[in-house]
Amino acid sequence: MKRRDLLLACALSPLLPAWGAARFDRGLLWEVTKKGATASHIYGTIHVPDARLESLPAPVDEAFRRASSLLLEFVPDPYSRERFLEAAMFLDRQTLEEKIGAEDFERALEQLRPIGLSREFVNKLKPWGVLLNLRDVRDASGPTPDTRLAGMARARRLPVFQIEGVEEQIFTFDELPMEAQVALLKHSLAHRDELRELGERTLEAYLAGDLGQIWRLREQFIARHVEVASYQAALTKRVVHDRSVVMAFRMQRELRRGHAFVALGALHLYGEKGVLALLEQDGWRTRRVY
Repeated sequence: MKRRDLLLACALSPLLPAWGAARFDRGLLWEVTKKGATASHIYGTIHVPDARLESLPAPVDEAFRRASSLLLEFVPDPYSRERFLEAAMFLDRQTLEEKIGAEDFERALEQLRPIGLSREFVNKLKPWGVLLNLRDVRDASGPTPDTRLAGMARARRLPVFQIEGVEEQIFTFDELPMEAQVALLKHSLAHRDELRELGERTLEAYLAGDLGQIWRLREQFIARHVEVASYQAALTKRVVHDRSVVMAFRMQRELRRGHAFVALGALHLYGEKGVLALLEQDGWRTRRVY
């Protein structure tokens, strides 16, 4: 694996807790309409590669085939991959080992070994750079649903747009206090088996279209680990709440044009702080399709 292939920030993290809302608790595909605008669709994805995600559900595929544009959270290119990697590394004398300690550094090396990163390289990664890449790597070589959608759109010569730029993706994590980065990474290294199980159960809930269950799984996880609850809250605000506000605002240009297909992490659809509720506040109507 090449250095620039480290995952970018849009990964759906099993580390994020949920909030206790009941609105928009089911459904992955939503029709969005407004007077004077042709209907568009918003699809909740999950940013992991898995064989169970290789085909679009029939209603999603039908909506995508009618689309005249695709809007994604982020569309990486060679420059953005290199820039993201640069931001994820210490460029001075700081090291990961000095931040998290020798024992946890060895744990991090063990977890990252399957993706071919050297000891020296890992030691220059910031804690958040490691945190984004701690996942079950058995199926990590395949495309995510977002990547597959982008490829399908290009094959049809559809315009593909992104909501966020690379600097915004970097800011989400790089401005997280070092104390929080270290605490979250050390906790993740200590609870790998539990997080793998959480990831699998989250995927099962996603495949069932049960956004509420995804939230409940995370609430239960946080309830078991109150020692990192404050850091989880800070991460949730940055990764979910703040970005949902930006997404709901920026996607409206394409929604007004009509026939847009917007694909976002399913975390951004749920509840009163999700993009669907925010769009309704701006006068859009939403209807669950699938």
